[in-house]
Amino acid sequence: NELHHLLIMEALGGNAQWSDRFLGYHVAFAYYWFLIGVYLCSPRIAYQFMELLEAHAVDTYSTFVKENRERLSQLPPPAVARSYYAEGDL
Repeated sequence: NELHHLLIMEALGGNAQWSDRFLGYHVAFAYYWFLIGVYLCSPRIAYQFMELLEAHAVDTYSTFVKENRERLSQLPPPAVARSYYAEGDL
């Protein structure tokens, strides 16, 4: 799921600079291992942390859509989004 979010945002122009791509992929990798460590110490805290992060992601995506509604409505959906949401790649 998170990988598809990253790929969709890249397809919408979020990968224009190599530093953005580098940071996105490497932070995701570090986050994965960090969360495993937290889970091993306290599954409850790991779940609460993920819940907070997902709430932040919803806010971030909602703001992005509101600020770019006109531009997004003029673009065709990225192929990765069509594949993920419409063609059963869930």
